[in-house]
Amino acid sequence: MKRIMKFSDVLTRTKLFVKTLGMGGIVFLLSACTNDVVPVDATLELTPANHSIEVTERINAVGQCLSDANSYLDIPILMQLSTSNGSPIGDAMVSVYADFSDNTYSGNGVLSIYDDVNGNGVIDADSELVSGELDDIAQVRTASYTGSSMLLLRVNLSCGFRGEIRAFAGAVHSTAVISVIGQETVLVTNEIEEETL
Repeated sequence: MKRIMKFSDVLTRTKLFVKTLGMGGIVFLLSACTNDVVPVDATLELTPANHSIEVTERINAVGQCLSDANSYLDIPILMQLSTSNGSPIGDAMVSVYADFSDNTYSGNGVLSIYDDVNGNGVIDADSELVSGELDDIAQVRTASYTGSSMLLLRVNLSCGFRGEIRAFAGAVHSTAVISVIGQETVLVTNEIEEETL
């Protein structure tokens, strides 16, 4: 014959379980359900943290740099979110955006961030763009088991500028610096269909 537990028996066993587990264990179980609350002692890394590229700038007769939308380089940046002891924090939302140095930013599209959603290492412009210079802060989710996310940066190489990729989750943050350095200039006399920066 099957024994039916009384409500009082269930309540007693639940109290015993809570007492055995302790408050710390309950907090752990609740936090395991979601990683949107990142521990304050977690670490967030962007690799590489610095990337610089030397370019030859094309200028017009009045010294303005000319932009070429087809002159760019795609750079992968690995974002890693971990606990203080190095364990990955998966399924966490990380906010990411591009920021620019005022004295070098021209106002044109020089840096865009893409989330490599399908993991093929190639920018799929229509579906993976998450943030450019005029966009709001975007959110990217870390992978369940590795706590990482691959970002792809499309950097315009027409003219020199300094930009930063900033990422944060809760109280932790990280920055990667992107520098395009104009080492030489070439005077362009035919400016038809060129855009000045």
